[in-house]
Amino acid sequence: MIGIACTRDGQAFLVNVKEPTMQDDIRRIEQKLDEVLKLLKAMPTTPGEFKKKTVDDADLDGKYGDPEVRLIPSKWAGPDYKGWKFSDCPPEFLDELSGMLDAIARKQAGDPAKAKFADWSAKDAARARGWAERHRKNAPKKLAAAEDWDAAPSAASGETTDADFPF
Repeated sequence: MIGIACTRDGQAFLVNVKEPTMQDDIRRIEQKLDEVLKLLKAMPTTPGEFKKKTVDDADLDGKYGDPEVRLIPSKWAGPDYKGWKFSDCPPEFLDELSGMLDAIARKQAGDPAKAKFADWSAKDAARARGWAERHRKNAPKKLAAAEDWDAAPSAASGETTDADFPF
């Protein structure tokens, strides 16, 4: 196909204009499909996929198994545990935290720029669930109910006094 083009000084000339062929169209469609497939693979396959995951004791006892609380869930009405280790927080708080981290992981998985962080958020959510489960299962004496958590004996000292018991 031939078209007309103009130079800056107003001179007109004829140019060959390449019409897109069917093969060019197919290549563009394939590229777009590849992008869509990448996005779909990054998304969870079921609505609660991230919530189902928990970590084992080896992960909780490992180098990265006890992260620090960086965010406070908006639904949490109790004390502020920002800066605390997961192992020092009450199970009720960890349940709320894991739900928030799951939501963050799902949002990150849907955004190609942040998809690389989705696995880390999902792992932290699983670790929060793991610590909550461990606290409930083992029911250590040093853990108190969420509302009495500030009055709990120090985890480091392990000492208890008469003031630690309400009776």
